[in-house]
Amino acid sequence: MGRYLFIAKRLALAIPLLFGIVLLVFLILKLTPGDPARLIVGLRAPEAELALVRDQLGLDDPAIVQYFRYVGDVLTGNLGFSFKSNEAVSSIIAERLPVTVWLLGFGALLSLAISVPLAIISARRPDRAFDHATRGFGLVALAMPSFWVGIILILTVALPTGWFPVGGFGETPLEHLHSIVLPALTLAISIAPLQVRSLRASIISVLGAEHVTTATSFGVGRGRIMSKFVLRNAAPPTVSILALNIGYLLFGAVVIETTFALPGIGQGIVLAARQRDIPTIQGYTLLFAIVVVLVFLIADIVTSIADPRLEVES
Repeated sequence: MGRYLFIAKRLALAIPLLFGIVLLVFLILKLTPGDPARLIVGLRAPEAELALVRDQLGLDDPAIVQYFRYVGDVLTGNLGFSFKSNEAVSSIIAERLPVTVWLLGFGALLSLAISVPLAIISARRPDRAFDHATRGFGLVALAMPSFWVGIILILTVALPTGWFPVGGFGETPLEHLHSIVLPALTLAISIAPLQVRSLRASIISVLGAEHVTTATSFGVGRGRIMSKFVLRNAAPPTVSILALNIGYLLFGAVVIETTFALPGIGQGIVLAARQRDIPTIQGYTLLFAIVVVLVFLIADIVTSIADPRLEVES
């Protein structure tokens, strides 16, 4: 019962936060210099045509009316229309979103495949050669910009071997997977050091706990202790660290998509910014903000499941 109350509290906090995000995204249009109607009709359009567009967009209505209209549109999935292509912003996002989902999903899986074994081995033998090498590699990886890592992988892996494409996303699921390997590896190299440091510290702390020492004295095998007692108790801080860095992940996706010419959300943001396409920028901003809120919500739920102590605290 306590766990469900904990999740309900987090859901209750997320709802006003989402409305606040919608307000901030709405203010992007109001605070951006220039006339949105002028961006649509052009600089040399007659005043009559300009007035018609302003009336169609409701730009002459009071700001509070425009805000509630925007909230209603967002709740129904209507994010407006692009100033440049006159295409629905929701359609533009839907077309690009799968590429970014592939990148983030595969990148997260690769980061776990890298960080979990490294953290376990380092925690079992702290302050040994492997532990020092892992932490040193982590510091170097954190200092390397994502675009630089991507370029290095292109120059040292993609071009010499021809195993992976240097850009594009392909047409079939197999081509998608083939195209996303290097971009996802670039993202994984960027976030794995944070996970290794957090998980290593948590594992070392849990290994010294009384219940682990008791289980070891009763002859419970190392593998069972690690899977049943250590990893479950060590995972919540790592999940929280990953959630806290979701903004960095999204920004990294923007840079990596540009580096590898992936037609995802990242490239869409760059293109919309160049064209001063305000509704499209609003749509992308709203999407990113909602994703961050949902990730934090999911992280809280996962943490409450992995750490039963939160039931008592809630």
